[in-house]
Amino acid sequence: MTDSSYIPSKQESSPISGVLLWGGKSKARILNEMLKECGLGEATLIYDKTLPEVPFPHNALFTNDISVLKTKLGLVSHYIVCIGGEHGFARFKTSEYLDQLGLKPLTIVHSHAFIDPTAIISAGCQIMPSAVIHKFSSIGRHTIVNTNATIDHECTIGDGVHVMGSAAVAGKVVISDFATIGTNATILPFLKIGEGSYVGAGAVVTKDVQPYTVVAGVPAREIRTNEPVFSPELLECLTKNS
Repeated sequence: MTDSSYIPSKQESSPISGVLLWGGKSKARILNEMLKECGLGEATLIYDKTLPEVPFPHNALFTNDISVLKTKLGLVSHYIVCIGGEHGFARFKTSEYLDQLGLKPLTIVHSHAFIDPTAIISAGCQIMPSAVIHKFSSIGRHTIVNTNATIDHECTIGDGVHVMGSAAVAGKVVISDFATIGTNATILPFLKIGEGSYVGAGAVVTKDVQPYTVVAGVPAREIRTNEPVFSPELLECLTKNS
């Protein structure tokens, strides 16, 4: 349970000695700033294999080399996975590997989000400005509820979900693991959104969405299948003892 004045350290049973941001692009920039706003200072360590350098000011140690990262993990106790978009499966699986290393996920909730005291927010969530999570709803692990998105009463949102900006999820909706709800999409009450599915921007969903499908339009209709992407090779290297 949490509220709009939530600070991540309130949920932590162990002190925060440093934070790893897995990813170094725009989402990392936003979350690094939110860390400061929560009173946790800045990230200690940033890793992104795709970047020669981080494209925003920071005071963290940055590396794009997984072998270097492995030697620096002693600097951090907690992590945030900065993978957004439709990549909830990759965000969740990456978090599982970081858990294996003994790191703890941070939950970040913007001070201008509204979360009802009866709602449940799980580990590793990212709740952005003006998001609303209403009574008796639950949000799974490593889920993003983005700016101005609304989750109405008694909804169940799974792990690794992304509810994008200004999406409206009506009451008693179930959104299964790794689904993505696009910007400005509307989900009508009592529906079930299947695992790994993708609801396109601006869609109005009037019936259940099957797992691993993409739907779009008004009313939303299936247009193709969806297959979550995750490449574990680097993370397997990171968790090996050798």
